[in-house]
Amino acid sequence: MAVQLILQQAGPLPITATFKSIGDSQMYLEVNGSVWATSPNVMTGITIQIDGQSVGQAKIFSNGPSTHRAVVPAYIPVTLEPGQHKLTLSASSNTVSDSNDNFTAVIHY
Repeated sequence: MAVQLILQQAGPLPITATFKSIGDSQMYLEVNGSVWATSPNVMTGITIQIDGQSVGQAKIFSNGPSTHRAVVPAYIPVTLEPGQHKLTLSASSNTVSDSNDNFTAVIHY
C-alpha cells in the first residue's frame, strides 16, 4: 500500500490543494485536523470536497466553546480518474478554524 501526502498545513479553512491521482482503483482519502466552536454542545467538523463534489466530513462533538478539538479522522473510499484533482477542506456549520488549527490529507492506494 502506498500513501500520497496531499496537504499538511495550518488553517484557517477553507484550504484547497491540487494533487495528481496515480491510479484509477478504489483508494481511501484520510482527512484530519482541529477546529473549534463559539457555542457549547454542537457538532463541528471539516467538510471535504473533491473536484467540487462533497465526499464526506470529519467531525467531533464539542461540549465547550472556544476550545480547539481534533476531529475524528475520516477515511473516505474514493475512485478517481488518473490525473489532476482538487481537494477542498472547509468549515462545517457551527465550526471555526484559525492559524492554530492544522490539517492533513493523504490518499491511501
